[in-house]
Amino acid sequence: MRKLVDGFLSPADREAVVAAVGAAEKQTSAEIVPMVVGASDDYPKADLACAVVVGLTAGLLLCLAFGTRNLWFFLLFFGIFALLGFEAAKRTPAIKRLFVARDRALAETRQAAQAAFFNHGLTETKARNAVLIYVSVFERLVFIQPDTGLAGALETRTLDAATAALTLGIAQGRQAAALADCVDTLASHLAPHFPPADNDTDEIKNLILL
Repeated sequence: MRKLVDGFLSPADREAVVAAVGAAEKQTSAEIVPMVVGASDDYPKADLACAVVVGLTAGLLLCLAFGTRNLWFFLLFFGIFALLGFEAAKRTPAIKRLFVARDRALAETRQAAQAAFFNHGLTETKARNAVLIYVSVFERLVFIQPDTGLAGALETRTLDAATAALTLGIAQGRQAAALADCVDTLASHLAPHFPPADNDTDEIKNLILL
């Protein structure tokens, strides 16, 4: 799924996002960390579901086309096209996405975002004032996860609006600009609560790609 990340942000896009984070750090001592991942889960059952659907459909249609009810012909057609369907789902995200339930994608992405928050040290800032902007390309989902020190600084409606704006920007193909805007929006809300400090250090990478 790394190819999804490479296709999502070009080298120039990455530089623009990193620059936006750098500008945000001049407004606030809070840590704003964009993270882009190819997918939040492998969804192996989606590959199998595609294989079964393609195999059954092709088997039935080909048996009808050849005017045969021979079980062995059906099994032959089913096996060949099930294998093709399995490989298509593994290699083509757009096909695989058709076999992933939205609720499952939401649950997996939320869980992966929470795990990433801990695994990449966002809970280890001195003031517990980090916020993760988590983008999962395959699921086309965004989660913004603030640390405990930001309670009261980022209201739920602010997070919801930032999430919606970023999601829309990605859907419109403006992912780099939308990410930069999201970083700037969060920084403007955090600045009054966490103004920049002279001894402030950059504790976390400005952009994480997985």
